[in-house]
Parts: sequence; structure tokens; C-alpha cells
Amino acid sequence: MNIVLKRTLQIIGGLLLVAVLLLAIGAGYIWLNSPGETAPIVGEDDKPLPNSIATMETVDLNGAKQWLIIRGADRTKPVLLFLHGGPGLPELPLLTGSELEQHFVVVNWEQRGSGKSYDPTVFDKTFTTATFVEDAADLSRMLAKRFGTEKIYLMGHSWGTFLGVLTVKKYPELFHAYFSISQVTNQFAGEQISYDWVLQQAMDRGATRQVKKLRRWGRPPYADGKAWLDYLHWQRELVAAYGGGMHKAHFFPLFIQSILLCNEYTLADKINYARGAMKSVRYLWPEVVNTDLNEVAPTLDIPYYLFQGVHDYQTPYALAKQYFDRLQAPDKRLFTFTESAHSPIFEEPEKFFQIISELVNE
Repeated sequence: MNIVLKRTLQIIGGLLLVAVLLLAIGAGYIWLNSPGETAPIVGEDDKPLPNSIATMETVDLNGAKQWLIIRGADRTKPVLLFLHGGPGLPELPLLTGSELEQHFVVVNWEQRGSGKSYDPTVFDKTFTTATFVEDAADLSRMLAKRFGTEKIYLMGHSWGTFLGVLTVKKYPELFHAYFSISQVTNQFAGEQISYDWVLQQAMDRGATRQVKKLRRWGRPPYADGKAWLDYLHWQRELVAAYGGGMHKAHFFPLFIQSILLCNEYTLADKINYARGAMKSVRYLWPEVVNTDLNEVAPTLDIPYYLFQGVHDYQTPYALAKQYFDRLQAPDKRLFTFTESAHSPIFEEPEKFFQIISELVNE
């Protein structure tokens, strides 16, 4: 063996060893951050606040075991049930420790089949929006009874806004008010707007490969849940890359990092997270894109507050505002976020929480 080849093999071997060591260190770090526990809410002295709550527990909702992570600096504050996005994408990793916990007893509900609630047996003919509405209503009743209140608050983000409107429409008596972040309305029209926008962005940037791929797929609709899942898997990455997911940051690295380092999730939860998300979209997305809330829920019997980013190309601003303008409710307000896309709560948190504080104080 000549000396050059020998030296080359030594370098390659060294690089492989370094790569293996880095992977081992990374895996160990993730494992250390996967205890499956939620931290107490502490004061300036690093001791748990005397009236705080920070628990993880399971409930049975319509025959399915589902996880709750309940956190609040003061357990006497109003109860807020948070409906995460997706479907199948819990936002617990980004919400734990947020300012919401200062205003409410925040209930992060890992919906059936999602996150800590992943269970492959729930994906059957009952895995429909109607079942999720009943889950949300049953859970709201449980929470009101547990915390000794007649009603609770409801907040939804993305898919959670679709579920939230349908729940509020059917069971208004359970809620004080509804906070909607990035409202799903007519998602079929929204997907067409999103497709056209991404195609134009790709053309403007000279992204030839992406333009070809988009044109090969063609404008929505697509045949079934699997086709929608395959499309959304890469199309949403383009939306994010072009600033329609988060306006000034790339959402996916932030989101993935938050999941990997989430203490509430065990290693198994983190592995199952993606499985639950993919199955949830496959089962539920055709129903989402074939439902127009302008027709299904033109009126709501409780106050409705909409938080919408102007750069949102997942649930486009124009469609959300159109729904807001048409909606009849005892009180309704639209809060426009000019520096946000699909996640005002994470992109402009100071403005978001200031509005929340004012609404709750009212």
C-alpha cells in the first residue's frame, strides 16, 4: 500500500471516528433531556411558587388515553385549553414556560394519536374531526369541574383553530371566549393560494428544480390523504424557506430542536412524534380541505378574537380576514401582526401577550 493511500485511509478513519463520537454525544444529550417530566414553576428564589401547578397526567376521552400537561403560576387563574396545530403536531415544547402560564392555568392537550398520546390503534374509522370535537368538549367539562369554574377559555393554533371553531359552534356554553391564532377557514382555497405563492417565489428566486416539482404536481386538489401528506411534506418546507411559515426565521429547525430537547417527552415520545403527525394528516386533512367554515360556522355565540400574521401562507391572511368580516359573534376583534406569518404567538410574543393580558383584564 503506497503512503498516499495509507494516509488517505487514516484521515477517512479519523473523520468517521469523530462523526461517530459526535453522534454519540448528541444522542446522549437528547437522552438526558428526555426524562418525561415537567419542571415546577419557580420564583426568584428558584423554589416552586406556593400556588403554582405543574403536572403531567392522562385522561380517558371517548375510550382513548390522552395526555395533559397542566401548568400555571397561580392555580386560581382562569383555565385555558390549548388546541395544538397539525393535525398531529403538539406545541408543548414551544409553550412550556411561556407567558401564558402567568395569565392562565394552561392545559396543553396532546390530542389522540399525537405526541405523548401516540397510539397506533386509534387510527381507525372513528379518527375524524367529529370525534376530536367530542374529545375537546369532554375535556373542557372535566377541567371546569376540576378547577371549580363554570366555563374555561379556549385557544387554537392552525389545525387547532379549525377544531376550536367547530367545538365552540357546538358547545358554546362551555367557554368564556375563543382565541384563534392563524385561522383555518376555507383550507382548499388556502392551499391553492399557498401553491400559487410558493410557485411565484420559486420562479422569482430562479429555483428551477422547485418550479419543475411544483408544476409536476400541479395545483391542488390531490386525490386522497396520502397524496396530500406527500405534497405537504415538502411544500410546507418551501413555505417556511420563503418566509410564509415564519416571516423572519426558519420554523422547522426551531421546532425540531424544541422537540428533541423537550423534557416532558421521553425518548419514545420523540420517536413517535413524527409517526403521529404523519398518520393524523393522512386521516384528517381531506376533511379539513373539504370543509368551509364560512358555511359551517358563520355565527358563534361567544366572543371571538383572531390573531393573524399578514405573511401567513399556510392559512392565508386574506381568507382569515374574510371569515372574520363575515362572522357574527357577540364580540369579535382582529389583531393583525405585520411582522408575523403563521405563528404570531412565537414571532411577536411581546405584542401577543400584551393583547392577551388586556383581553383577560377586561
